[in-house]
Amino acid sequence: MKLKYLKNNSFTLLLTGLMSCGTAVAYDSSDDSKVASERSKTDYTQQGIHAGSFTIMPKLELKNEYIDNIYYRDNKLGKLTDSYIAHWKPGVNINSNWNRHALNFLLDTDIAQYSTQASRNDYENVKTGVNGRVDVLRDSHFDTSFGYNYLTEQRGSPDQISALTPTIYDTKVIDGFYSHTLNRVTLKTGVNATRWDYQNVLTGGGAILQMATRNHWLYTPEIKVGYLIQPEYEAYLKFQYVNASYDTLTAVNGTSAAGSYNRNSTGYNALAGFAFDVTGLLTGDASIGYIERTYTDNRLRQISGVNGFVDLKWRPTPLTTVTGSVFRNITETTQAGVAGVFATGVSLNAEHELMRNINIHAGANFTNNDYNGYVPTGIQQFNRNDNMYGANVGAKYLFNRYLSTDLSYTYQNRASNYTISNYEVNQVMLNIRGQY
Repeated sequence: MKLKYLKNNSFTLLLTGLMSCGTAVAYDSSDDSKVASERSKTDYTQQGIHAGSFTIMPKLELKNEYIDNIYYRDNKLGKLTDSYIAHWKPGVNINSNWNRHALNFLLDTDIAQYSTQASRNDYENVKTGVNGRVDVLRDSHFDTSFGYNYLTEQRGSPDQISALTPTIYDTKVIDGFYSHTLNRVTLKTGVNATRWDYQNVLTGGGAILQMATRNHWLYTPEIKVGYLIQPEYEAYLKFQYVNASYDTLTAVNGTSAAGSYNRNSTGYNALAGFAFDVTGLLTGDASIGYIERTYTDNRLRQISGVNGFVDLKWRPTPLTTVTGSVFRNITETTQAGVAGVFATGVSLNAEHELMRNINIHAGANFTNNDYNGYVPTGIQQFNRNDNMYGANVGAKYLFNRYLSTDLSYTYQNRASNYTISNYEVNQVMLNIRGQY
């Protein structure tokens, strides 16, 4: 994908962004309750273009962003670098309107142009997805999807700390699941396969970071058996097998001189859970279980522990929605001697409709990344542990069903016990969305 970038001129980018506000971009209206949905359906819900048995919903968004720490650096390393960023985000959703079966398509893009050091930071991200459902019988169906994403890794990632430019990678996601209900028993089984491919990047000194050694497949077949206590309450058991298969030995932080590891692994995730819907006011899904990963390289210790998740949605009033979540999982890393990252996170978000066309929202989140399975090597004589904090607040104004705007502020903070790995990031975003 070859694009002609704007020059490194803050005023030019800002002026271009503001002049474009009148013609930009899409608002994907989503109401917080049945009452709010019915009230705003006529005036503010995207209608789309009806083409036969499909509905086409195009959008165009301009996000004007200011960020005070574009490299997510520790301030101990010196003065932080800020920038204005213009995000151009065209996209489209295409959904079928069939009585049986379903077929949907998604295209979303993010073309980011920086006013500061554009040649080192500009990027173009693309997300695509196709998903479908085949209604086999009255109480059974088959779901499948394919997604291709062309993305850039966040600068704060500890796996590319010395990269001159963002690490570019793409993912291919393929899955297929069959679901069947027999009286009160539900069965869901299938497999998800995800492929990661990374591109090598240069350091400031001209050395090559071997990000391509991170290329791998992740296979996760699973089975879930549930029992409907009542139509609104279901207890279930879920078992997931995990297999990570890397193409080659993985270099530590992309530098083979620092060592390489065979990061192939297998494991499982076993959960017992409960899903419920209390008259639409409180819905949720909660589970607890045990997770384990064993690595081929005998220098990497096995990781295991209690895990689970909680997803809740509460509607204290017809105009207010509060959502919360908790998760625990194992993720991949390239850190020396570290088998994987045991991540534990929690988030809480609230949205309120002040008027039919004015919404306000706020949220907070926390994640602990424990670099687990560590075997002491070299100068690293302790387990790395990162605490990630975040908060956001904002407001949306809907002019009509075609145009809206929102203003938001986001704060991010990483507090790490690893040397010069802390950062603070402040972001202010003014979005203009147009849709049809």
